[in-house]
Amino acid sequence: MNIRLCCIVTIVASLALLPIVGCGGQQAPQSPVEVADQAPPPAAPTESQESAAAPAAPPAPESKPAAKPPAKSVHSNIPEERTAPAPAPAPPATVTLTIPSGTALALGFEGEVTSETAVAGDPVVATLKEAILVGDRVAFPAGSQVHGTFTDVKSASKGFKDTGGALSIQFTSIVAPDGHKGTIAAGFTKVAEGSAAKKGGIIGGSAVGGALLGKALGKSTGGGAAIGAAIGTAVAGTTKGREAKIKADDVIEVALEQDARITMRR
Repeated sequence: MNIRLCCIVTIVASLALLPIVGCGGQQAPQSPVEVADQAPPPAAPTESQESAAAPAAPPAPESKPAAKPPAKSVHSNIPEERTAPAPAPAPPATVTLTIPSGTALALGFEGEVTSETAVAGDPVVATLKEAILVGDRVAFPAGSQVHGTFTDVKSASKGFKDTGGALSIQFTSIVAPDGHKGTIAAGFTKVAEGSAAKKGGIIGGSAVGGALLGKALGKSTGGGAAIGAAIGTAVAGTTKGREAKIKADDVIEVALEQDARITMRR
């Protein structure tokens, strides 16, 4: 037991002396175990080692070409050249009507017409009092103007006192208010009024009118029996010294002597 105690004291004393020995600059040798356990400090890395040790930078992403915008469909403002179908023919803007021969024209004059003042060859204008119809169409409305000429005039005051005056008119055209017109053939003769309140005759037709004037004035016309009968009726009564007159309010009916063709708007 004493021996163990002596060993313990010796060990404790040795341990107590260790700090004193360190203070004196003497370093106790390290045990081989401790030296083996402690690794040497790492050497400072060189520049090449740093660049080698540095992780490689990730490769830059490959630049992809910019995506092209979708191509826009180009619509040309110029229409495609196509062969257009032939247009349907337009309906005619005008229509042609035929006024048949024998159609009666009701005519009036703005003022009095008399054999005393009328002059052969002078123009004369009458007004259509009633419309002329062709089927359901109005060929010429009332108010249309009918143009003609005094073809013969005999005045009672100018050498024909024994028979009385007479005048003949031949109409050649008619004009509507809208301007369309047509060529016509119609005429009449007016003789002086007789005595006993009998009116002078109005004989239609240019041929009959001429025969009437010649007979009434004592001239030979060579007319037929029908013309002679008409003349006899027209000059019945005493017409001596009287003038042929058509008053402004008189309406004279004259028949067309032949068909009249006119062109007018639809």
